[in-house]
Amino acid sequence: MGQMKEYMIELMSQMDVEIDFLCPVCGHPVSASFKMDPDVDEHHEDVTCLNDKDEHEWTVVVLHQEGRYTAAVVENPEIDVSLEVDDHADFWEEPDPEPNPYEIFRAAMQEWDRNVDELSVPAGYSSRNRMLLITLYAIAESYFSDAVNGNVVLEPAIQKQLLKTKGLGLADIKISLETILDKPDIVRDRIGIALKSLSYHNLLVVDAVSKLAFGRMILPKDPRERSVAVGSVRKRHDCVHRNGLDSEGTRHVDITPQYLRDLGSIFEGMASALEDAITDARARRYFDAKS
Repeated sequence: MGQMKEYMIELMSQMDVEIDFLCPVCGHPVSASFKMDPDVDEHHEDVTCLNDKDEHEWTVVVLHQEGRYTAAVVENPEIDVSLEVDDHADFWEEPDPEPNPYEIFRAAMQEWDRNVDELSVPAGYSSRNRMLLITLYAIAESYFSDAVNGNVVLEPAIQKQLLKTKGLGLADIKISLETILDKPDIVRDRIGIALKSLSYHNLLVVDAVSKLAFGRMILPKDPRERSVAVGSVRKRHDCVHRNGLDSEGTRHVDITPQYLRDLGSIFEGMASALEDAITDARARRYFDAKS
């Protein structure tokens, strides 16, 4: 069996785990994505909060008991931890990135704006508003995925940067010279597989990938807007997985038409920032090659 097939089988046998919670010390979000062996019932992962001035370290344990997965912070089990587990059941259905993702995003957002005007209702707990939130995330997630994957495939310099990313699990992979001769695109292909496995609805992950690959973070700098964006990740999770209820059984009542419009505007700003970052990175590489 070739090394590419072995790698893909190994990757497919691992589950993608995504956890989010608020640091109990400083209140900053803690967000991490990692791999987990489906044959184990307990997995420990060290994580840190996103506090630039003073990071706090925590250990998260993911348990598999009676057919379901749960997560907890070892040092403080009472913390509410948001957990998503992806077993790659639809991995093979993943299409290639669209060639003009930003144009598609803008057209989709125009239609989404009209839907907010026509379909949303004042009640912040409405199933219509939750549907519009989920749709907004689908539009943004599709753009982020296509923009990142489409440009990384074409840029060896970006691929080299991403090889250093711990979350992609590529740094320790060994490839023989014979394999490289047989498959000269093997590094690009492996990076593409790893990127497709990321959760692009996790805005903190998208922000980190943008910074590493294109040299610019795309989350809003304004503290209020940044808080709205990061907080919406958990709202999306609750709408998709809990019918609009949080882990305590409390219904989200603040998904109002104005909230949707504000979040839509934030996502448009993030998409514009990513598009600018990609364009600037491409220009820098062009002029570097000329010099």
